[in-house]
Amino acid sequence: MTDQKRKLETILTIKSLKLSNHLILALDDAQQAETIAEAVTSLQDLIEQWN
Repeated sequence: MTDQKRKLETILTIKSLKLSNHLILALDDAQQAETIAEAVTSLQDLIEQWN
């Protein structure tokens, strides 16, 4: 993931949601990073809607 700010935010979200650390490692893979970031953002949005 080239955008370091977004990468850090995604890592913090993964940790706060207690998701697998494998997702954090996969952020270094350009092919997976964008998909993971979008999925994590979607999960966070769903959690906020439920609360």
